[in-house]
Amino acid sequence: MPAPPCKNNRGRTPKDRSLREHEGSTALRRFKRSGLCLPDASTNQSWCLLKIVFLVTSAPGKMCGVADYTSRLAIALGDIGAEVSVELLDYWSLSQIMKIRRRYRNSPQAIFHLQYPSLNIGNSISPGFLPLLLPNTFVTLHEFRLFHFLRKMMFFLPSLMSKKIIFSNDEERALFRRYFPVSSGRLRVIPIGNNIARTSQRKQSAETERVVYFGQISHNKGIEFFIETIAQLREKAIPVEVEMIGALVESDVEFVDFVKRSADQYKIRLRLNLPPQEVSEALSVATIALLPFPDGVSNKRGSALACLDHGVSVLTTHTPLTPEWLSMVTHPVTAPEDAALLIAKITSGEAPRFKAPDILTREMHARDWNAIAREHLRLYKEALVGPGSATAP
Repeated sequence: MPAPPCKNNRGRTPKDRSLREHEGSTALRRFKRSGLCLPDASTNQSWCLLKIVFLVTSAPGKMCGVADYTSRLAIALGDIGAEVSVELLDYWSLSQIMKIRRRYRNSPQAIFHLQYPSLNIGNSISPGFLPLLLPNTFVTLHEFRLFHFLRKMMFFLPSLMSKKIIFSNDEERALFRRYFPVSSGRLRVIPIGNNIARTSQRKQSAETERVVYFGQISHNKGIEFFIETIAQLREKAIPVEVEMIGALVESDVEFVDFVKRSADQYKIRLRLNLPPQEVSEALSVATIALLPFPDGVSNKRGSALACLDHGVSVLTTHTPLTPEWLSMVTHPVTAPEDAALLIAKITSGEAPRFKAPDILTREMHARDWNAIAREHLRLYKEALVGPGSATAP
């Protein structure tokens, strides 16, 4: 059965429309994608009642990894046949949830999938009441270990009543289980994918070494580590071009001034707020990425996944929580001194540029958005129809 044209209420495809577009003064902005009915493997009939509604808060014009993730997942689900809506809320409140409930009152089989946390989440505890107010609720928690105690406790009801709670890695799932032991059967792990699609072909051989940082440019992202490394490279006259690709989301004026002043001093090109296609173009000509996450690289680091997927050699911090596959395909660094030394060795050919390419290929395939979308469909059908019909189309 061919998919019908996928257009929103303005006659444009979701790929043509920014998820952060503000629709007048309304508090809700909607993204929609229509597609095929899902086949019910147990009856060989079309299962036409499935409607997936993602719920996420977002701030117009600001980079938000969770909102970007939701956008990519929605598009991937639509591409394989699901009907998907993304409700972008300006803030969380019980009144906003009731608006959603009224909007979908004629869709009793709708799946409501919370993506949490994201920008503008505020201090409202209303997301914790979703299972009481909306049917068929699913939850994806992206940063559970970083929640303070009270925010963790907000998910007591979802731990008992949500259909499934999804995490990007086993460590987060295990932590949630320790807080809510009775939730064990509801918990699942689905890895995140690369939020930056490859839209540019990588050059076979780079004429110039280009070291990049990619991600949010703010406190607690290792920015000082990156800049100090570049300072040492400049002092040693290592011939590299340098770019920082991302968004300056920090409101601290002193920090912003520090970044801009350092960029001028050490000849670092700031490439801020680029659209995804231009980010892909920038990564396609980068040769080395230095991503010194203070808490170490992990499966949830979309910026690291994007660099690896674009064929960039990644230097990053490892911790005991770093997944084995990431520790095998990235170069570990612990301080600006050893990062600068390793970059010098890689550029001179004294150290290998890439590690374990076979493992990298296997793991990136598992994080393909089509595979991630199919796993979500399998979970939805398993929860609503039963394990016997949990084969995604």
